[in-house]
Amino acid sequence: MTTNKLSANKTRIMPNQGFSLIELLIVLLIIALGFSFANFNVGGNESYRLLSEAKQFANSSALIAEEAILSNSQWGVDIYRQPADNNTGDTAEQYGYRWLVRNKAGDWALADGTNSAVDFLFSPGINVKLQLEGSEQEVKILPKRTIVQQASVFDKQQGIVEQLTDTEKGPPLLPALWLLSSGEISAFQMTLYDAQNPDNQVVVKGDELGRIKVVTGLEDDE
Repeated sequence: MTTNKLSANKTRIMPNQGFSLIELLIVLLIIALGFSFANFNVGGNESYRLLSEAKQFANSSALIAEEAILSNSQWGVDIYRQPADNNTGDTAEQYGYRWLVRNKAGDWALADGTNSAVDFLFSPGINVKLQLEGSEQEVKILPKRTIVQQASVFDKQQGIVEQLTDTEKGPPLLPALWLLSSGEISAFQMTLYDAQNPDNQVVVKGDELGRIKVVTGLEDDE
């Protein structure tokens, strides 16, 4: 009887325990590597590439949304653009995203745990449009901002306090999408499309209840 009670208690306790940042990022990297391998196998077929990278974003976001509930913490997605990582000398831009966590001070910090950013880039040639539910205007995707983590300082009243500063002058870094501990997320529609053929596109949708799915135009993939 005692064993059963302990098992029941463990069952109730476990859902409140989230992954460490390192464990979570390792899982996300494994997901990214899996979809990268799928992209390699399908070669240059842009339709499959769009679908694969849309599913990668949707699956990763769903995992982070679940982690927000388990760890009782607020997460966010920073979506940005930067010069493409190529040697052609052109001015093409590459889109990417990274995860943010809201700290005890209420500031948004990079979810890396190692003071080095972990970024997930869409393939060059894939453009991104983002729209939030209830707004007819697209969300403006800004250039990537460089963030540095200062050394922790000791405060007698509050103990160790980590200070996050932005190397660029301007407003604080805020996520484009919120993933809350309540299970709610920003209702959004994100369109990935081929820069050379804008009609070739895949849509990722998320609703306020935390459900995220990929829409191919022919069917919805949960």
